[in-house]
Order: sequence, then C-alpha cells, then structure tokens
Amino acid sequence: MSKDLKDKFGRSYKYLRISVTDRCNFKCKYCIPNDNFQYLSHNKILSYEEMLLAVEAFSQLGVNKVRITGGEPLVRKNISFFLKKVKDITGIREVTLTTNGSFLHKFAKDIHEAGINRINVSLDSLREDRYSYITGGFDLKTIINGINIAKEEGIKPIKVNTVVIRGFNDDEIIDFCDFASDNDIVVRFIEFMPIGNSAGWHKDNIITGKEIIDIVSKKYNLEKVQKKTLDGPAKNFKLSGGGMIGVITPISQHFCSECDKIRLTADGKIRPCLLSDDEVDVREVIRNGGIEDIKNKIRESLNIKQEEHHLSNRSCRDLYKRTMSKIGG
Repeated sequence: MSKDLKDKFGRSYKYLRISVTDRCNFKCKYCIPNDNFQYLSHNKILSYEEMLLAVEAFSQLGVNKVRITGGEPLVRKNISFFLKKVKDITGIREVTLTTNGSFLHKFAKDIHEAGINRINVSLDSLREDRYSYITGGFDLKTIINGINIAKEEGIKPIKVNTVVIRGFNDDEIIDFCDFASDNDIVVRFIEFMPIGNSAGWHKDNIITGKEIIDIVSKKYNLEKVQKKTLDGPAKNFKLSGGGMIGVITPISQHFCSECDKIRLTADGKIRPCLLSDDEVDVREVIRNGGIEDIKNKIRESLNIKQEEHHLSNRSCRDLYKRTMSKIGG
C-alpha cells in the first residue's frame, strides 16, 4: 500500500482540509459577496459518514493531518462527534479546526474533549465598529470571550487569522501584535486573496508580507522560528514582547513548490489548489462506498494540479467561481 501521495511535480501531500458546510452565520465582505448568495441544498452536502470514508481513503494514501473548516463548521449539528471520529482514524496524527469564533463560548469544552488541541480563529479587526462592519453585524466581545474560554479549556495553540487589507485594517497590525503578546496566542497575517468577492479585490489592496514585517519591526524585535512537522505555510516569528506572529504570503511570495494541501469541499469536490477552480467531483464515488475508487479520484485530482497558481497572469474574475465559504479556505 502506497503511503506517499505525490503529484506530477513530485510534491508530497500529507494535509487534508475538509469543508463540512458552506453555511455560515457571518456575512464577511470578502467571503460571502452579496445578499443573493445561494447555499447548497441538503442532498448535495456530504454526510459525516461519507466524509469519514473519504478521510479513510486519504489516510491510506499517507495524509496524516486534517483541518475542519466551513463556512462555519460549528453551525453543523453534532460537529464534536465528527471531530472525534476523524481523530480516531488510523494514520491521522492531528485534527485542527478553523472557526469564526462566535460559538467558541458554547463549544470549546466539547471541541477539546473530542481531542482537538489546536484551533484557528478568523479575526480581521480588534475595533468593534470595523469588526461589526466586515462580519455583517457581529459582536467582537463575543469572539474575544470565546477565545478566552478556549484557552481556559486548555486548547493551545490558538491562532488568530487576520486578512490584512490596505485602507481597512492595515493600521491595526501593531495592535494585533500587542494582542498576541498580551494573550499568549499566535496572530497570522494573511495577504488579501481574490476569493469570493472578486469585485472588491484589487492588487492595490494588498499589504505584502514584507510590508507587514517592516511595520512590526518598528515596535518589536523579531526572532525567526524554524518550522516543525505538520506546520503550515506561515513564516513564524517570536516577538520581543512575548507572543508570536506568522506571515502568509500567497500573493507576493507564493509557496506553491512546498504545497502539501488538498481540499474536500462540502459538496464532494476534491480541489487540489485553493487559487484555481480546477476540481474533481468525487461525491457519487464516495456515496457508492468504494474506497479504492475514492483513492483513484484523489490521484486524478493531483494530476490536474498545476505547478503554481497564475494570479499575475489572469483576471481574478476568470479564475474563481466559488466563494471562500464554499471552498473552506
């Protein structure tokens, strides 16, 4: 049995991201672009049992890390049951969760008891008015309270994902560093990507990773942190005041040559690259229950993966038909 899942460029794949739902209680501007957004019908969404079968196939091919995403994964019923079942699959070494944080105050205990020790919380502003604006009216205090409850439950590390947008929240970069230092968390600054609300994306909105580091360096000394096994694409730095930040640069310094991620959408599409709409439909194969057929579809998906994304060559309107909430990030 092969345990080395590779594409035609020799890249190995160990990391699966599963979107368990396209539904979300937020209406973030760059994720769900308008009021006419249509959710997937129930019969198109994979059941937990179907997703678990897919994870089993991926694990047999050498995948050992799974991240659960949405939409907002905590809006799906019995998510803690699913998290534990994924954790129990042979070969899966780590299961993590990405959430908007709005339900952490309710579910942090259940998440931790399911065996999840690492979570990422999406948080794009520390200012109440801005946070309410970008999320469609949600309360920042609820998110901060949820993060604190998760910390008390023993979930660590907690990473905060912050999409940096010029003219919107780039003046909060130091504030987020202070937040990391004061709360013993990791803040990961992410360059703005053209997924979802393409009409609102423009290269002029991007704050590059280098610019972010230059801004942080005005207050903090930075010590580069070496990557560990199962670490993601972020370049991580310890801050002189305590805490840690990461910088993720899919636009200015892409990391395609190091990519080890593959995605399964809630409606059963294998998506080998976030920044390309190339997909392989595996829903019916999963529903027919043939694990070898699923594995063949996984291999097929890697055969269509390109060597790198092409943001600099084409319009984002030509590239991205799915919103981020339908992909899972």
